[in-house]
Amino acid sequence: MDIYVVREFKIYKTSGGIEEDITTIGIGIRSHNKNIIPSPITNFIKTMYRNKGKSLSSQRNSAYAVTRFLNYIISQIKKENSHFMHLENKGISGLGLIHGSQYISSLSLRARTGDLSPEYVNEQMRYIIKFYYWLKLQNIIVEDFEVAYKSINRGRHKQLVEVNPFDDIELETIFAGKDERVKSMISDFGVNRYYLTEKLINIARNIAPDIVLGICFQFFGGLRRSEVVNLTRQSVIDQGNGIILEIRDNQKELFPNIKNTSHIQVKTPRNQSLLMNNLMVNIYKEHLNKLERQERTGVLLNPHSLFVSDRTGLPITGKQYHTKFMKVKKAFLKALSTEENINDYLLLAKNNWSTHIGRGVFTNFLLDLGLNTTQIAIARGDKDINSALAYVDEKTAIENMNVAINNIRDAYDNRTSIIDTPYLDKWKEVNTEGYE
Repeated sequence: MDIYVVREFKIYKTSGGIEEDITTIGIGIRSHNKNIIPSPITNFIKTMYRNKGKSLSSQRNSAYAVTRFLNYIISQIKKENSHFMHLENKGISGLGLIHGSQYISSLSLRARTGDLSPEYVNEQMRYIIKFYYWLKLQNIIVEDFEVAYKSINRGRHKQLVEVNPFDDIELETIFAGKDERVKSMISDFGVNRYYLTEKLINIARNIAPDIVLGICFQFFGGLRRSEVVNLTRQSVIDQGNGIILEIRDNQKELFPNIKNTSHIQVKTPRNQSLLMNNLMVNIYKEHLNKLERQERTGVLLNPHSLFVSDRTGLPITGKQYHTKFMKVKKAFLKALSTEENINDYLLLAKNNWSTHIGRGVFTNFLLDLGLNTTQIAIARGDKDINSALAYVDEKTAIENMNVAINNIRDAYDNRTSIIDTPYLDKWKEVNTEGYE
């Protein structure tokens, strides 16, 4: 199996008639027959370190950080991780933020067990951030993120450093030595979450009726934005007493012509249970009626579409969904500002939040129902217990970790995000009269 390796080599430069040899660092690919082929990735070391007069040690450290990351990608392809499989054909050009995010998260989890130090993980992350910036500026990758810098104090001097593109709540990156949720980002509406959720959804019915069902799925099913826009009409399974969503990667059916897929990638394929209520049932019926009208009038151009743009007749993309949601948020905050409950307004106006807050509110609904850590992780479709613990650790004790991990792994492998029936019954009892 091919792997990336770091090698020292000499280059010869002539200056003033004097030839000198300089030791430098390169990256190569070692094939199964032990031959080493120079990799173009060496240009990252050359432009970002060697040409800037950085020491041999700095070049070597950055090269090793990058090769470890690239070899991690190779290992994930070998494990058939669905997020990485397209890289087998696309190579480096197919890299997205999700790949760096998962690598950083894997290192951070090792730091939490004491296998690595947080300082080491943060150092590796800085190299990976520089690598992504270089790939972006060289137009090697098409991933859509902002190349931006911030000023930090280094002793008596200020230094410009790259803004961390992995510090995005949608990515759910786990960082070493801190909570995995992004600073200044809130993940819940607080104690008035039931009232505020209903208010937000009802405002969305007027402001963005084409995505209001998706907002319901986020708040009552914990879906990520990318998972919502990947739903097809066939993904919604009405079981009479409830709805199951078959969350799958449907990019080929819905978005065949989109090159930058970072905002429409499904992180965790699964079958997702919903917390049913009258408000969502009514919106679901309204949505189906609208789809039928769009089909009759020829507006709907893709028969698989569940969420359709009124303007184009095509499936709504992740970016379009986000834009529509932010319009709903603006109207929602304006409505709150006219009410007497100033605390809710200040919480939601002064802090950052976007579509991902629905997943956090869903988690807290589950907490209110009395689910334990394991049950919450399974209901959210988490691969491990850590994301759920970010919400749970202050509200409930952690049960036996080994049992929890085994149960979560089984559910994740079976692609099921099920909420146990007694808790669904309890939800219905509490919410039958609400969310009208």
